[in-house]
Amino acid sequence: MTSITHKRVEYTELFYDLVFVYAISKATALIHHLDNGMVTFESMLTFLLTLIILLNNWLIQTGFTNRHGKNSLLNMFVSFLNMGILLFISNLITQEWELAFQKFCLALGTLSLTLFVQYLIEYMKKSTSCGSLRTVRGLLWLTGLRAVSVYTASFLPLKFGVPIFLAGFLSTFAMPIFMEMRGEKFISNLPHLIERLSLLVIITFGEMVMGLAQFFTTENFSINSVLLFIIMASLFLFYFGEFDHAIDEATDANISFLIYSHIPIIVGLIVITVSMSFLVLPSVNHLFAASFFYFGIAIFQGATLANSKYNIEDFKFPKRYYAFQIVLYLCGLILSLLLSKNPDAVILITSIMSVCQTGIFIVYFVKKKPDYNLLQL
Repeated sequence: MTSITHKRVEYTELFYDLVFVYAISKATALIHHLDNGMVTFESMLTFLLTLIILLNNWLIQTGFTNRHGKNSLLNMFVSFLNMGILLFISNLITQEWELAFQKFCLALGTLSLTLFVQYLIEYMKKSTSCGSLRTVRGLLWLTGLRAVSVYTASFLPLKFGVPIFLAGFLSTFAMPIFMEMRGEKFISNLPHLIERLSLLVIITFGEMVMGLAQFFTTENFSINSVLLFIIMASLFLFYFGEFDHAIDEATDANISFLIYSHIPIIVGLIVITVSMSFLVLPSVNHLFAASFFYFGIAIFQGATLANSKYNIEDFKFPKRYYAFQIVLYLCGLILSLLLSKNPDAVILITSIMSVCQTGIFIVYFVKKKPDYNLLQL
């Protein structure tokens, strides 16, 4: 990876992220409804596809800002324009997606077109380096093909439009992965990219905070409120420990892996958030609620740990570290499934498990950094 001087996150980027607070809440609502005590397969599939579409467009915009973006009037104008489009797209997120499909495609196609124009302007600049030109050329193909396929889908009947939409989106979604597999390196400012990804994760934790708020009223406050908050804090420290303390920002990381691994991290956090409210519902299938809860934890922790291969030398975890994490997870999963009809027990078991998993990292960290003042964490 080409060495790049660290760049700070601009206020425009933070402002742009605000629209995703709303977009993530709208996507989360897709799996908040139960049918016979469970989330239906169709609802889950709609949620996953919607969230991946939103996140992928955020990642492409962030990738542009990371490599080429300056706080110019043009870039600010495009960011504001994209925010408006994303707000419109967010309000089209519904279970009855068929009714909004044409408008959704037109808005998404326009969003892809604005990204295409940004990359086209960068491609035409004489100051762009050869290495960057290769990356820009690939992303021009990505955004251009997506705009064409999505626009085309919007003018066709559903039975033809949906397959074309899916083919166009999924093929361009996978394009960066295949480009890196072919040996094409994406030149990126890794510290800036990690900071941007972490901010998106914090936004998702914000959704979890809003979900937990219902447990912190005078009517609902109980020991479960405290335990659920402990689970959330432990999950935050689990992520924060990896991406703020352990990862090597000077490493030759696979940028696509780093970016795309955050999709299951964010999906996992949203599933955990929804499951926390499901656990205490009388109408829920309790076995489903516990399984859904642990599914979210598994993909969140798994994707976080998968990035540990890019850690600094002191935090190249030994096999026993992963073994302890897996054993703790499996113990929590098995006990929670066996006691799934007792939500209090599931919450208690999960809180103990999550504290122990995060505690393992803290103990490992203290051993490697004995001079570190824990009171400053």
